[in-house]
Amino acid sequence: MKKTAFLFILFHFSFQVLFAQAPTWSVNENDYQYTMTFVAKLNVDGKPLTGKNDKVAAFVGSSCRGISGVTYVAGEANYYAYLTVFSNSQGETISFKLYDSTTNKIAVVSKQVTFEVNEHKGNLFQSYSISEPALNDKSEILTFDFMDTKSVSSVINSGKINITLYDRYPLTALKPVFTLSTGAKLFKNRIVQKSGEVTDNYSSTITYEVLSEDESSLSNYAVVINQTGTPTLFYKKDAVCDIDGVIKVVSVQEGASVVLTTNGKTILTKQITNGEALFSDLETDSYIVTIGNEWKLINIILKEK
Repeated sequence: MKKTAFLFILFHFSFQVLFAQAPTWSVNENDYQYTMTFVAKLNVDGKPLTGKNDKVAAFVGSSCRGISGVTYVAGEANYYAYLTVFSNSQGETISFKLYDSTTNKIAVVSKQVTFEVNEHKGNLFQSYSISEPALNDKSEILTFDFMDTKSVSSVINSGKINITLYDRYPLTALKPVFTLSTGAKLFKNRIVQKSGEVTDNYSSTITYEVLSEDESSLSNYAVVINQTGTPTLFYKKDAVCDIDGVIKVVSVQEGASVVLTTNGKTILTKQITNGEALFSDLETDSYIVTIGNEWKLINIILKEK
C-alpha cells in the first residue's frame, strides 16, 4: 500500500514538473474593439513548431493580446498559426512569445510589429514568420547552371539570368542546378523546384520565384538561354621514331569537309563522320587544318621515345 502511494505521488510530482512551465496565457477579447490578424509559421532555434500544445502569444507590454496554437493544412503539408491580436488603439507595439511543448520552454521573439487596425499579414504561400532567432530574409539566386553542360557564360543581374550555351546542347531537355540564399526555396508556377532534379524546356524564357527562409521576401528571376556555335576541337599526336603523326578534328558539323594543307598545297580532304575526322600517317611538318571558317596551324614534330 505504501509502495503504491509512493508511486502515485512520484508520478503526480513528475507530471507537474513536466508541465511546470506551460504558459497560462489568456486574453479577454471583449475588452478590445479592434483586431489585427496573422497567418504565421512558428519556429524556435531553427525548428518549426508543429506540436498540438505548441503556442504563440502576442503582447503589448505584459498584457496578453492574442493566443494561437498550430493547425496542419494538408494542401500545403505545413503547420500554421491563425493568430488574432486585439487592441483599442492604432500603433501599439506588439511583441511575441513562443511555447515549444517538446522542450517545455518559452522563447521571447526579438522581432516586433506595429498594431494596425484591420490589418492582415501572411497567407498559406507567403506566411508571416514568428521565429527566434529570426530566419533569413534574403531571396536570391546565387548561382544557376545546368547539369552535364559547360556554359560559355552565366550572368545574374537585376532579376535576370542570361546563360550562353554551345549549340550542341538541346534547350528542350536541360536540368538546372542552382544555389540560393540560406533557407530560401525556388518555385516555378508555385511548385517548389529542387536543384539537379527536374528537366525542363528552356527554348523560351522561364520565370522563377525565390521565397526567403522567413517568407518575408519574394523575388522573380527570368532565365534566358542564348546559344553560340560549338568550337571545333583540334588534337595532335606527334611522330615517334617510325610511327607517323596524327591529327584529329572533333566537330558538331556532321558531314562538313575538313581540308589539310601544307606548304600551300592541299594534301587531304575528309568529312566529319560521327563527330570527327582523322588524319593519320603524317610526316613531321607544319599543317593547316581548315573547316568552314575555322582553321588551325598544327606542327607535327618528331619526339624521342
